[in-house]
Amino acid sequence: RGQGSSQWKLSDFVCTGQGCRGVPVPWRSGSAQKLLHMANMAARLHQKVAKKKNTSHCKQVTAALQSPIGTIQVSGCEEGIHSIELQEGFVPNDRTRVASFTSEVCESQEEMTAPLKYCMTWLQAYFSEPWTTEKLPLPAFHHPVFEQATFTCNVLMTLMNDVKFGEMASYKELATMAGNSKAVRAVGGAMRANPVPIIVPCHRVICSNGQIGNYMGGRGNHLKQWLLTHEKLLKESRNTSQGPCPILPHS
Repeated sequence: RGQGSSQWKLSDFVCTGQGCRGVPVPWRSGSAQKLLHMANMAARLHQKVAKKKNTSHCKQVTAALQSPIGTIQVSGCEEGIHSIELQEGFVPNDRTRVASFTSEVCESQEEMTAPLKYCMTWLQAYFSEPWTTEKLPLPAFHHPVFEQATFTCNVLMTLMNDVKFGEMASYKELATMAGNSKAVRAVGGAMRANPVPIIVPCHRVICSNGQIGNYMGGRGNHLKQWLLTHEKLLKESRNTSQGPCPILPHS
């Protein structure tokens, strides 16, 4: 910036990994504020791209679990789980009686990483003895959505920690729990961005009018209903008898 000039150059700002700040000179120009805002946006974009590159270079291993709701594919690396994918086209048997289910891990082409093993053990317990999942170690997550201090990450972690097995919360209730009661639409976006369903139980988030709402973009609503019924039946049975449920083999 020249003497007496209102023009600013990018060199007038010091940029770091946390954003940009101006050097200690007077700045009241609207164009200077706009430039600072643009520089901060560029710094945040750089951070996001860097984090995506970190996960894209991982050596991922994929394993499959044959479950009552179809094949569940889990991908992860040594650092943690990248994704859990449900079989949206699978139509499970009606969930109308109290029973738990066995699930079988398919052979992986490569040796499963520690987070992958933890994840498979947790998912098997969810279908057979779900009351034991709170005592099992959760796998680490290695996905960009969990590595950024965003509202989406806050919503997903709040959901996982505070909405327990057999419970439900509306989008508005979850927004309030996450610290912003007005961010109902943002909560819906967070559910769509969830890379690890079931462990982060987006199926437990329903509409305020009691309708279950969409799951997997509306393509997995039948799976959402099955999961909610599964939890409801087993929780009621557990509360009534405190005894084990009969285990049905998955066919």
